[in-house]
Amino acid sequence: MLVVLVAIAGSLLLTPLVGALAWKCNAVSRPDGKRKLHARPTPLWGGGAVYFAAIFGVAVTYKVMPATYDTMVLLTALGASAGLLGLLGCYDDRYDMRARWKLVGQIAATLPVVLAGCYITRLEMFGHGLESGWLGILFTIGWLVLGINAMNLLDGMDGLASTVGIVISIAIAVIAGIQGQEVALLLALALAGGLVGFLVYNLPPAKIYLGDCGSMMIGLTLAALAMQVSMDTPKTVNLAVASMLLFVPLLDTTLAIIRRSLKGRGLMIADRGHVHHRLLDRGFSTWQILILLGGFCLATGAMACVAIVTHRGLPAWILLAVLTAMAVNRRLLGHEEWRLTKELIAKSAARLVPGALSARRAARLRFGAPSALATPSDESEHGPIATAESAEDNSGVGQEQERRAA
Repeated sequence: MLVVLVAIAGSLLLTPLVGALAWKCNAVSRPDGKRKLHARPTPLWGGGAVYFAAIFGVAVTYKVMPATYDTMVLLTALGASAGLLGLLGCYDDRYDMRARWKLVGQIAATLPVVLAGCYITRLEMFGHGLESGWLGILFTIGWLVLGINAMNLLDGMDGLASTVGIVISIAIAVIAGIQGQEVALLLALALAGGLVGFLVYNLPPAKIYLGDCGSMMIGLTLAALAMQVSMDTPKTVNLAVASMLLFVPLLDTTLAIIRRSLKGRGLMIADRGHVHHRLLDRGFSTWQILILLGGFCLATGAMACVAIVTHRGLPAWILLAVLTAMAVNRRLLGHEEWRLTKELIAKSAARLVPGALSARRAARLRFGAPSALATPSDESEHGPIATAESAEDNSGVGQEQERRAA
C-alpha cells in the first residue's frame, strides 16, 4: 500500500503545478467544435505529474526495501524510456510534430527497455509456440509502439485514458501478485496510484489533460508490464493474455486502422470515429461512457487473470469475441467499420458476380429453361412485364426443342 499512497499523494500535489507550467508555456488544448468538444481551453502535460508521482512511489518503496541489481536495471530502463516519451509528448503537445517524426521518436524511446534485456524470443498462443529468435526484438519494439499509440488514440475524452489505465494497471498488479513478479507488481501499483491522484483533476469537466506526454508514457508502461506478466517462461510471452489485458485500447486502434483504410484516409490522420466518439453520438453521457468502457476493461482483465490461473486462454477469447459481437450488434462499437466492410465485400462481389450470372443465364436460355436469376438491372431495362413475356417465350422454345428431340 505504501507505493500506492505515495503515488496518489505525489500526483495530487504535482498536478496543479504541472498545469500552471503548461499554461505558462502555452501547452493548452483549445476547443475546435469538431474533435475537441470541451467547453474551455484546458492545459496539457498532466502526464508529467503521473510520471514523477509513480517514480516517487517506487523510490520510497525501495528505500524501505532495497532492490536487487537486476531490478534496478529494469526500473532504470523503463523509467528512461517513459521519460524520453514524456519529453517527446511535451514537445508534440506544444508544437504539434509530424506523424513520421513522432513515430521515429517513439521507436527510439523503446530502445532502453530492449537494451536492458526486456524482450522476447518466443511467442505462445492457445498452446502453440513459435520461436522468434532475434526477430523477437523487432516484435517487442512493435508491441511497445503499438501500446504507445493505442493509449494515445484512446485519450480523447475527459477521464477516459486515466480510467482505462487504472483498471488495466490493477489487472496487471493482480496477475503479477499471482505469479510473484515483484517489479511488475510495484510498477503497476505505482502507475495506478499516480493515475488515481491525477483523475481527481481529470474527471469531467476536466481541469487538465494527460496530453501526448501522458498517454504515450502510460501506453508504454502498460504494454511493457502486460508483456512481462504474460511470460510463461523467461522471454516467452503468452500473446493471448497480453493482448487481452490491453484489449480495449487495441480494439479501438484496430477499428481506427480499418475505418481509415476503407475510407482511403491516411492512418496518421485524426478523425472523430473512435469508440468514445460513437458512444457520444449515440447519446451516452461522458460518465456513462467511462463506466461502460471501464467495465469492459475490468471484464477483459478478469478474463486475463482466469486465463493465467487456468492456463487456458481460448475459452476466454471465445467469450470475449461473443461479447464484442454483441457490442457491435447493439451499435456500441465497431458498427461503422462493420458497415464499411460489408459495403467493400458487396462492391467486390458485384464486380465478379455479374459475369458469372451472365454465363449461367446464357446456358439456361440455350437449353430453354426459364431464367431464375433475373437481376434488378434486368427489370430496370425491360420492365417486369417484358421479363415475364421473355420467360414465356423461352418456355415455348424449350417445348419445341423437346418435340424435335422426340
